[in-house]
Amino acid sequence: MRQFLVRRIISVFVTLFVIISLTFLLMYAIPGDPFTSENRIPEQVVENLKEHYGLNDPMLIQYIKYLKGALLFDFGPSIKWDNQTVNELIASGFPVSAMIGLQAILIATFFGILLGIFAAIRHNSAIDYFSMIIAILGLSVPSFIFATVLINFFAIKLQWFPVATWGTWKHSVLPSVALAVTPMAYIARLTRSSILEVLSMDYIQTAMAKGVTGVRFVFRHVLRNAMIPVVTILGPITATVLTGSFVIEQIFGVPGLGKYFVEGITDRDYPLILGTTVFYSAILVFFIILVDIAYVLIDPRIKLMKGRR
Repeated sequence: MRQFLVRRIISVFVTLFVIISLTFLLMYAIPGDPFTSENRIPEQVVENLKEHYGLNDPMLIQYIKYLKGALLFDFGPSIKWDNQTVNELIASGFPVSAMIGLQAILIATFFGILLGIFAAIRHNSAIDYFSMIIAILGLSVPSFIFATVLINFFAIKLQWFPVATWGTWKHSVLPSVALAVTPMAYIARLTRSSILEVLSMDYIQTAMAKGVTGVRFVFRHVLRNAMIPVVTILGPITATVLTGSFVIEQIFGVPGLGKYFVEGITDRDYPLILGTTVFYSAILVFFIILVDIAYVLIDPRIKLMKGRR
């Protein structure tokens, strides 16, 4: 287990280094600068601003400063937001984004597994067909379409939930549901197929032939083995939810980190874009490591395979 963790930690640093380098190179390759559209600012003032933010430095110097800032988690001042650092913007917006993302993951995991269980246990029944229709719709329709439908029905017509403002728990319900639909559908389909595969195994068939059935049997012997593939995709699903929240936050007017990221791209706020990219990358890699550890704990065979390598 210790060797496994050491290898994963090393891979984390390598992955983050590659992400940091690619992000910097892509930003540097974009033509123009944050002050290109500022036609009303005198040229001398623009040059002074570039000098202040270090944009006139050679590419290698900027890259070294960027690496140093990433290692120290100090991304410097924002260009768009006066008198605010990127760290302050992250600290302000991330709790909101994290709350929506966490709620979406919980909703997707709970209802996805529930739909998958019902569909598998009632295989080829009306419940199975209904569950899979919901799953197919969730995978086929983009989340922003669901978001507009939720706004039109629950916010405008029924007026159950507020939108375009932020303050209470009610403001987070619709964004979380819209964000959870696609991963919920994927989890439901994967849970169903995994349970059906486990149910077809010889030891399960033997136990069922001897009359061993019931809820306890399903949860103890079937569901535990069927959950292994589901656990492995929680990392990528977390990545999908967090990156997808950018669009959802814009639609619902949520003051999360996605709002700052999108506005940073629009205004070419290099420190903000680079800072949020590194921050989210670190979080996503951390979640993937947690999933790997959970995978080892759930299936001891993985531990043995890791030890033989």
